[in-house]
Amino acid sequence: MRAGLTMHAYACSIDPMKLLSLPCYCATLRQAARAVTVLYEDILADSGLHATQFTALQLLDSIPDLTTTELAEALGADQTTATRMLALIKKAGLARDTVGDDRRQRRWALTAQGQALLKRLKPRWEAAQEAFEKRLGRAEAAALKKASYVAASRLSSS
Repeated sequence: MRAGLTMHAYACSIDPMKLLSLPCYCATLRQAARAVTVLYEDILADSGLHATQFTALQLLDSIPDLTTTELAEALGADQTTATRMLALIKKAGLARDTVGDDRRQRRWALTAQGQALLKRLKPRWEAAQEAFEKRLGRAEAAALKKASYVAASRLSSS
């Protein structure tokens, strides 16, 4: 009976809805990434796009004719992930690809539909940015962005 009470007391002492401070960097960064993703995905919920796809559209808008490899590198994603994401964006009519320097290479550009969607969703994206800064604090948000970029840059080049 004592063991049952101990189990019960232990089970009740952990709130399954409460975020725990985890012992490793990887798990903690994944917690943060999931929380941030939920914030942005909620803002884009009825657009048909995921946050990663919206970011890809932003990149294609600012740097037209990126290759799949260049886009993958800019996002810090692997080639397969970028290829799948771009295929979905293309299927939705938001981007088109053309043959690059050789038959295997693809260069990407937004379609008029992709540009229009990006323009329409920009205020929502800005609202997500503001919500993030409001919840975290502007200085903390900027510091986190900088530290995350430094970490991604240093860890991906090793």
